[in-house]
Amino acid sequence: MDHCFNMRRKEDANLAGKEIYEIKPIILGGSPTDPANKIALTREQHIEAVCYWNKIISDLRRQGRSKDVK
Repeated sequence: MDHCFNMRRKEDANLAGKEIYEIKPIILGGSPTDPANKIALTREQHIEAVCYWNKIISDLRRQGRSKDVK
């Protein structure tokens, strides 16, 4: 039991100052629950990723491809 607790504490320490982010946005069909679709990003990386995907989603909508955006 202590081993599991210590592993969890180590994982929490590795995530300190990070944000969990979906690699493929849910709105584009990414899984909200699959751990393979999650990544821990720094604040700066998170901002870059959000800006990138917001542009992609905006472009898809502008092109009339809203069916690709759920």
